[in-house]
Amino acid sequence: MSGLAEEMFQPRNLLDILVVAVVIYSFLLLLRGSYAAQVMKGLAVFGIIVGLASFFHLETLSWIVERLTPVILIGVIVLFQPELRRGFARLGERWFGTFYSTEEMRVMEEVCAAAEELARKRHGALIVFERRIALNPFIETGTLLNAEVTEELLETIFFPGTRLHDGAVILRGNSVIAAGCILPLATEEEISSRYGTRHRAALGLSRETDALVVVISEETGWVSLAVNGKLVTNVNKETLKEMLALYVGAAKDEEAG
Repeated sequence: MSGLAEEMFQPRNLLDILVVAVVIYSFLLLLRGSYAAQVMKGLAVFGIIVGLASFFHLETLSWIVERLTPVILIGVIVLFQPELRRGFARLGERWFGTFYSTEEMRVMEEVCAAAEELARKRHGALIVFERRIALNPFIETGTLLNAEVTEELLETIFFPGTRLHDGAVILRGNSVIAAGCILPLATEEEISSRYGTRHRAALGLSRETDALVVVISEETGWVSLAVNGKLVTNVNKETLKEMLALYVGAAKDEEAG
């Protein structure tokens, strides 16, 4: 028995356990708040069924499981493609910070450029940066896009008359996850009556989550930000960029840490 214990606590075995634990933990972080997390729950149920079939020697159920397993494995790979891509990208971001910083700054530049142009044209807009708290309940109220963040895309979405321009756009990493999303509204006691629905929605979401919301007013052309339950109004492009770097960048650094 002592020999087995000594074998288990060899440095090589401890390193093996540590690496596996890190891989599993990173995988769970990757799936947190995503559609794949729901799929994992279904796989867990399937695993329980497999265990029951094996333990109780249920021949018919075992036969069905054997036939379904290859199909499910292929389906999992197909379903998890976006998460796998994002996972490898995040792995690269954690180990090679230059790519991460460059891509993050590109997204901020695109948003700032779009905000400036939308404000100039007095086109109202709501652009939400997801931070540590997943925004899936609000994403589900909109139209899924999963498109790269670009100035042109944001300006197109918020062009008056389009079907999605009245809702919010939600960004996750370097992707526009969804558009036309419905956000919770702050009460009249929480915000001055001179602000419209977009500002109420921005403040409402920032009170319920840690998201940062960029608001463009179609009445005044002002660019404002809502974060941590506070609304900062009429900011210029440079201030907007600095605040995005401060809050969005800080959230990414804490997640990586």
